[in-house]
Amino acid sequence: MPLNKNSSASDFINLVSESLETMMKSTMQANQLGLPLLMRHAYRVNGRSLLVSVSSSGERIEQTFADTAFRAGRLADALERRGFPTDTVVGTLAGASREHLEAYLGVPASGRLLHTLNTRLHSDQLVYMAKCAKDEVFIVDSQNLEKFWSFADELENLKLLVTVGARTSGESPKSGFEVIDYEELLAEGQPRVDWPDIDEGNAAIICFTGGTTGLPKGVAYSHRSIWLQAMSLCTTNSVGLSSTDRLLPAVPLYHVNGWGLPFAALMAGCDLILPGTALQPSALINLIESESPTVAAGVPTIWSDVLSTMRERGLIDLGRLRTISCGGAQVPSRLSDDYRALGIRMVQAWGMTETSSMSAIAQTPAWATDVDDLQRCSSAQGRVVCGLEVRVADLDGTELPNNGVAVGEIQIRGAWVTCSYLGTDDESHLQDGWLRTGDLGTVDPDGFIHLSDRMKDAIKSGGEWIPSLALEDAIRSHPEVLDVAVIAVPDDRWQERPAAIVVVAKDKVIGPADLQEYLMTRVAKWWIPDKWAFVDVLPRTAVGKADKKRMRQLAESNLSWVSTAKPNVVTSSATSTSTS
Repeated sequence: MPLNKNSSASDFINLVSESLETMMKSTMQANQLGLPLLMRHAYRVNGRSLLVSVSSSGERIEQTFADTAFRAGRLADALERRGFPTDTVVGTLAGASREHLEAYLGVPASGRLLHTLNTRLHSDQLVYMAKCAKDEVFIVDSQNLEKFWSFADELENLKLLVTVGARTSGESPKSGFEVIDYEELLAEGQPRVDWPDIDEGNAAIICFTGGTTGLPKGVAYSHRSIWLQAMSLCTTNSVGLSSTDRLLPAVPLYHVNGWGLPFAALMAGCDLILPGTALQPSALINLIESESPTVAAGVPTIWSDVLSTMRERGLIDLGRLRTISCGGAQVPSRLSDDYRALGIRMVQAWGMTETSSMSAIAQTPAWATDVDDLQRCSSAQGRVVCGLEVRVADLDGTELPNNGVAVGEIQIRGAWVTCSYLGTDDESHLQDGWLRTGDLGTVDPDGFIHLSDRMKDAIKSGGEWIPSLALEDAIRSHPEVLDVAVIAVPDDRWQERPAAIVVVAKDKVIGPADLQEYLMTRVAKWWIPDKWAFVDVLPRTAVGKADKKRMRQLAESNLSWVSTAKPNVVTSSATSTSTS
């Protein structure tokens, strides 16, 4: 019925309803995205691509993607034969090994849930997370078995422990659950290669946040979110993986699904090189020399250590390696410049557990040709990838313009961003459907994100923000500074002032006066820290980030602060890494 001036509101509603009912439907198939589809593709199409891994004993293990899918199928079938139904939660405490990857695939592809636990967390946190997720099976490698035994009796839901590698002598199985070797368990199962589809909205993998501001919070990734993020990583605007590449992720598999990179590698048919637990610089260099990766990934600290070790060994290149995707912390400009001199492009990425990790990548578009554009793109934390949206909001929730000037909280939404945490109805992390990231910064009209601070780490001095990340980068550019963190300390006049905790390069001695003079031409004068402390090493979180919460605690009593021009290097034993 056509509308006219006498038509009522109900006439309009009826017309809209009729239009929706008659709207043309798609002719496309509605197949489910997720791990079963990825497994079928890896087996049938990318089956000849290679997985190379390093065992706990240092042995090199090579197998094809087809073999990997085959073994993952045995694992799934063995769990089924033992009576573990779909929705069973399988916890892992393991390094970046082939067995861990097989669990990454076989457990969720069969309808069960994988729960990866951070091996560096304290036992109390691990127990808390395992209880929250209701883990019934645990897969633990030999390096983490002793730690697991220390809290195993507290896991009332545990029914089966699967051990990888040689067990420590003198161990005895705890009561209440069975213990079996991983290879023995696989031998009980039949290979599965034709994986049936699963509802793409079902949970597949559980990861918990680091818990640096409270108890860890659980995020359950769906099959669909894992698939979409892997597709994003394969695009050239992101990591750009293809079947011509060999990928070395120097990223623990427990850290946000290894940033999603293992799934992207299987999707692309990109050879995957897993370092096991060997993330030390010498071991990584040896892997690079023997396996010739073209793409690598990891936090800046790892690649800074690799560079230092290269110099000690007199190495001048890293073979075929052409790109390193860096996340977890700001990439120091000096580090990026040093790798560029080696012919390696270091690309900054940004993301978090809640956003499936790599949500923004600082790729430089073709139109960025002048100096200002090139600097803006290269200094960004990243440019939001297609499929996700970002905005800026002030502290009372008002949306601010994406003009590259307005500073506020970065907020994000999209198909691989969480909308809730496990076991809680609290929605304080959301605002109008947008995830509140806790990061302060700007978003420019081209979608580039520039972070100035974490909200909990922000320095507001005399009513003005001092961006600690930019200040740290300026201090770190000093040739004799190895690392630095800037924190806020109380000030009677200005409310807060920046204080710098500095790690000086080996055999070098510098003091506050040297650094204050160095900064005079590099940052605003009122940014320059009033207090300085010099330590051997910065405390770091379980995923390698500077632990500013721990530093603020140390600042109250354990650090020797200096503000004179006299050179003074102080060693504080209290600044060793605070994680177990």
